[in-house]
Order: sequence, then C-alpha cells, then structure tokens
Amino acid sequence: MGDGVLVEFGSAVNAVSCAVELQKRMAAANEGLAVDRQINLHIGINLGDVVVEDGDLFGDGVIVAVRLQAMAGAGDICVSGSVYDQVKRKLDCGFDELGPQAIKNVTEPVSVCKPQR
Repeated sequence: MGDGVLVEFGSAVNAVSCAVELQKRMAAANEGLAVDRQINLHIGINLGDVVVEDGDLFGDGVIVAVRLQAMAGAGDICVSGSVYDQVKRKLDCGFDELGPQAIKNVTEPVSVCKPQR
C-alpha cells in the first residue's frame, strides 16, 4: 500500500464525516508550513463488498475506493454515488456531482461526488 491507509467503516455517514473532519484538520495543520513540509491527503470512499483476509481488505469495494482516491486532488475527497445516496441528507455539507466516471478494472462507470470544502 505504500504510504496509503485503508480503513473500513460500518457506516457511510461515519466514513464521510471522518474524512471531512480529517481534511479540515490537515488544512489547519498545514497552515504556515512550506509546501514541501505539508501533508496533503487524497481520500476515496466507496460502499461495497470487501473480503478480510489476514487483516487485509480486498474486493470490488476496495478497488473502487482506491480509484476514487487517485481521482481526488490534494485535500479532496471523492465518494461513489452509492455513498452519496447514503449521506446526502444526513450531513451538513453540500456535494459537487462529477457524474459517471470510467474507472480502471470496473466494467460500468461509477458516479462520483465531492463534498464541498
């Protein structure tokens, strides 16, 4: 995984809430630091099946989350449409809908949204 972290949540609302708060706190921590000293997170969140094997997570749910993370810019969060459907009326943040996106190793396009900063 390199310098990445993979976290499993029991709730889409908790996952997005945690990601939004984490990005806010990282932005605050980066204030005043030289660009080469800042830590910028790229977060992808998906709702899907995972397989746990020897403490590692695998499966389609992980593949999509990793691809969403790669789409996210520094300090951004990308969520799949299935996550957006679960959280859109439950969180106090707006979302920008990016529409269906082709994702490597996934047969159908995935709807992608970003929580607004």
